[in-house]
Amino acid sequence: MRPRTKGFTLYAYIATLFVALLFAFAAVTITAQYVQTRNMLLVSAGALFERIGEQTRQGLGRITEPAILTVRLLSHSYLVTAKTEETRLATYRIMAEALQGGASLSAAYAGYDNGDFIAVRSIDPRSDWGRSISAPERAAYLVQTITHSATGSPAGRYLFYDQDMVRLLDRPMPNYVYDPRTRGWFKAAMRRDGAVMSAPYLFFTTREIGITFSERTPDGAAAVGVDVTLDSLSDVLQASRATASSLLAIVDEAGHVLASSEGKPPSVLDTSGAPLLPSAKDLGQPVLEQVAARAYAAQSAINAFDVGGVRWQTFYAPLISGSEPISLAIATPQQEILMEADRIRGWMLLIGLIALTLATLAALIIARLIARSLDRLTQAARDFNALKFDRPFEVHSFVIEIDRLAVAMGAMKNTISRLLAIGALLGGEKKFDRLLDEIIAETIHVTDARGGIVYLAEPDGSLSGALARFDGRQLGGDPPPTLRPGADDDHPAMQAANSRASVEVSVTPEQVGRWYPGFEHRRHFAVIALPLKNRQGDLVGVLMLSRDPEQQRAVARADMMAFVEAVSGTAAVAIETNRLIEEQKRLMLAIIELLAGAIDAKSPYTSGHCQRVPVLTEMLAHAAEDATDGPFKSFHLSEEQWEELHIAGWLHDCGKLTSPEFVIDKATKLETIYDRLHEIRMRFEVIKREAEVACWKEIAESGLAAEAREARLAALARLWRTLDEEFALVAESNVGGEAMAPEKIARVKEIGKRTWTRTLDDRIGLSHEETERKARTPAPPLPALESLLADRPEHIMTRGQRERIAADNPWGFKVEVPELLYNRGEIYNLTVPRGTLTEEERFKINAHMIETIRMLNRLPLPRHLRNVPEIAGGHHEKMDGTGYPKRLRREEMSVPARMMAVADIFEALTAADRPYKKAKSLSESISIMARMRDNAHIDPEIFDLFLTSGVYRRYAERFMQPAQIDAVPIERYMSA
Repeated sequence: MRPRTKGFTLYAYIATLFVALLFAFAAVTITAQYVQTRNMLLVSAGALFERIGEQTRQGLGRITEPAILTVRLLSHSYLVTAKTEETRLATYRIMAEALQGGASLSAAYAGYDNGDFIAVRSIDPRSDWGRSISAPERAAYLVQTITHSATGSPAGRYLFYDQDMVRLLDRPMPNYVYDPRTRGWFKAAMRRDGAVMSAPYLFFTTREIGITFSERTPDGAAAVGVDVTLDSLSDVLQASRATASSLLAIVDEAGHVLASSEGKPPSVLDTSGAPLLPSAKDLGQPVLEQVAARAYAAQSAINAFDVGGVRWQTFYAPLISGSEPISLAIATPQQEILMEADRIRGWMLLIGLIALTLATLAALIIARLIARSLDRLTQAARDFNALKFDRPFEVHSFVIEIDRLAVAMGAMKNTISRLLAIGALLGGEKKFDRLLDEIIAETIHVTDARGGIVYLAEPDGSLSGALARFDGRQLGGDPPPTLRPGADDDHPAMQAANSRASVEVSVTPEQVGRWYPGFEHRRHFAVIALPLKNRQGDLVGVLMLSRDPEQQRAVARADMMAFVEAVSGTAAVAIETNRLIEEQKRLMLAIIELLAGAIDAKSPYTSGHCQRVPVLTEMLAHAAEDATDGPFKSFHLSEEQWEELHIAGWLHDCGKLTSPEFVIDKATKLETIYDRLHEIRMRFEVIKREAEVACWKEIAESGLAAEAREARLAALARLWRTLDEEFALVAESNVGGEAMAPEKIARVKEIGKRTWTRTLDDRIGLSHEETERKARTPAPPLPALESLLADRPEHIMTRGQRERIAADNPWGFKVEVPELLYNRGEIYNLTVPRGTLTEEERFKINAHMIETIRMLNRLPLPRHLRNVPEIAGGHHEKMDGTGYPKRLRREEMSVPARMMAVADIFEALTAADRPYKKAKSLSESISIMARMRDNAHIDPEIFDLFLTSGVYRRYAERFMQPAQIDAVPIERYMSA
C-alpha cells in the first residue's frame, strides 16, 4: 500500500470544540433555570405558609369567637341570679342552646361564690366517657349540679336529657365533689373584667384538650365559663397541608401539642399514671421538636435545616398572643416543595439532551465523513492489541497522516502475525519431533520456500539431520545424513555452523544428490542456512531453507533475511527449551527409577516390587482406556496424567527408605541386627554347665556312694533333657507362624523364670544410647542372678515427638500410633501371637506409607503432577475406609490410586523373589483377591477389569515363573 501524495489534514474537521461548547452552554442554561425555579418555589412556599397561618388563625377564631360571645351572654342571663337548684335547673335550656352555637363548645357552666355549681355538657352514650358514667342510651345532655345546704354540706346530682330536652334520668351523686372557687377559670374571671381565656389543658371530665373562656357576672357573685375543644383544629391542619409529607402542629408556650395534622395528639401519662398534655416529642417527629423550640419569636419566620438526613423547609407564626400564647409550626420536606423544579429541570434536561444529541450527531456525522479512516485504524490497532490478525486490513484516506499510518500498520500487522503464529506453534508444542516439524513447516510457509532441513548440533561439532520437509510433506525413512567437520565443510549448514552467521548459496546439480537424497530431479536450489543460537550464543542447530532462484529474486532480500533471522532466533530458543525439558524429564525419571531400584535392592524382602507395581498399574490404566463399555468407557488419561501415574507408580514405596532393614527383614521374633536367639541359647548352655558343675562339685565334696552318684548324674541328665526341650520350644516360638497357642505362651513365660549367674559387668563397652537405657535401673552386685528370659527396662525404646502423629496432622493421617517406638523385651517378642513382628514393628513397616506421603508432599512438584502424593500414597487404603494411613473410602480415592492398590497386592502375592514366602500360583492369587474384593478391601470394578481385560495373564506371562501360571476360571471370580 503506497501513501497518497495529496490530501487534507485532519485538524480542519475535528468537531470536539463545537460539541464541548454546546454541552457547556446547555449545562449553564439548565443550571440557571433550575436555580431560578427553585428560588421561586421556595418563595411561593413561604407565601403558602403565611396563608396557612392566616387560615389557621381564622379557624381558631371560628372556635373562640362563639365561645366568647356565649360566655358574655351567659354572664348577663338570669342564670347567674338564680339562687336555688330548682331555679337554676329551669335555665339549663339556655346553656344547652348555647352549646349548639358552636361545634367546638363542649360544656357551659356557672360557679357561685358559695361553692354551688351547675354545668351542661353534650354527651355521647357510646363514647368512653359516656360509658364510664353509665349514660342512658338516648342521652344527649348531662346536667351536673352541686348545691350546698344550710349546713354547708354539698349535694351532687347528674341529670340526663335527650335531644328534645326531656329528662331521662336523675341520679344523685353524693361523691361528686367540685368547688368552682378553687378552679383557675373561676379565679381568672374574678380577677379581670371581660372574657378571660385559660391556657390549654386537659379537661377534668372528658380528658379532651381545650381551653376555657370565663367571665364574672356584673354583681361579682358568680362566674360563667365555656369549654372549647381543639380537636377540630387537627382537621383544619390536615386540610391545610402544603404537601403529602407536610407536618403542622399548634403548640403552646410550654411546647405542648394542642392539634396536629397527624390527627388527635396521643395520650400521655406521667409517672403516677395521670394524663398529661402531649409534647412535640411525643409525636415522634424530630423536626417538629426543633420548629416548636423556635415558635415563640415576636413574628413569623421561615427557616431550613436538616433533620434525619432530610432537608426541611419550616415556618412558625403566633396565632394568639398575650399571657397564654398559641403558635403554629409547619415543616415540609424541601424535596416535595421543589418537585415542580425537579420536573421542570427534568424536562429541560430532556429537551437539552435531545438538542445536544441532534447537534452532536450532526457534528459527529460531519467529522465521521472525514475521520472514518481513523476509526478503521483504531479498530485495527485494537485487533493488533488483542492479537487478532484474521480480519482484512485495507485503509485509504485523504488525510496524509492517516494514509501513512495505515501503510505502516499494515506492514506491522503482517510481521507481528507471522512471528506470533510461529511463536505460538513453537511454544505450544511439547513433543520434540513435532516441534521440529512445525518449525520447518511454518518457516517454509512464511518464507514461501520449497523445503527445509533442521540440523541439531552435537557435542563433537557434527550436525545430525533431525528432520526434512520438501514440497509440502515430511520426508519419511531415515533422517538426513549427519554432517561432520572436515568432511562436509562445503555444506551450507556446516558453513553457517562454523561462521555463526547466515549463509546464502546456490546449489549445483552435482550437490543436489549428495546433500538432498531423493531429490536428484531437482536440478537447482537457492539455499539459505541460518545458525540457531541460544541465549548464551551457543550453537543449537542449523535451519536450512531451499528456494527456487526465481522466488529468491522476487522477494526483497533484506526484508526476507531479517524476518528469517528473527524466526530462527525463536526456533533456537524453542529447540533448546524443549531439549532441556526432555533431558530434565529423562533425568528425573532416571533418578526416580534409580531410587526405586535402590529400595528393591535394599532388602530381598522387597526385591523387584517397586519396579513391577508401576508396570502393572499402567497395564490396568491402558485396559481402562481401551474399554468401550462399562464403568471405564469414559476413562481417559492425558499425556500429563500418564506422566503423573508413571512417577507415582515408581515412587509408591519411596518411604521404605526410612524403614529399618532389621524390621523389614525380621525373619524371627528375636531378630534385630542379629538373631538374639543365639544369646538365649548361650544362657541355656550356661544353665546346663552350672547344673553340671554343681553336680560334680557335690559328688566330689560329699563323697557319695556309687549308687547315690549314679542317681545324681541321672537327675542331671534329666535336667539337661528338660532344658533341651525348653530351648527347642523357645526356638520354635522364635520362628513365628500363623498363630501361637495360649498354652505355649504360658510355657514360654514359665521357662523364662529360670535363672543363671552372671559374673561380668554388663554395663561396660556399650554405646551411649544403650548405656542410658541400662541406667534406668540400678546395677545389681556381682555375681548377679538373672532370669533366663526377661522384659527389662533397657528393652524399652520410647517414641520421640518426631515419631508421633497428631490427630489434626496436615496430611489427614488416621492411624493408631503405639506408645513405644520399640519394645525388645524377650518374652514380649517371643509371645507375639502371629508372625514375627510386634505391634511397634508392624507400625514401623506400615509407616513407610506415611513417609511416602510426607516425602512426596515436600517435593516442589509441578501442577500437572500435583496428584502424585494421592496416587502413590493410597495403595494401602481399603474401599470400606479401614485402610492405611488415611482410612479413605472408595469414593474418596482417584481411579489411578485404586488401580495401584490392586497392582500392589497382586505383585506381592505372585512375587517369586521373596525369601520369606513361597510364591503363590496365579489361581491362588486371584482367589485371595476375590475374597479381598468381597470384604471391600479392593475396588470391585477395577478387579473385574483386571480379569476381563486379561491384564492378569499378560502380567503373569511377563513376570511370573511358568510353574506359577495355571488356569483361572475368571467367571467364578467376577462380581455378582
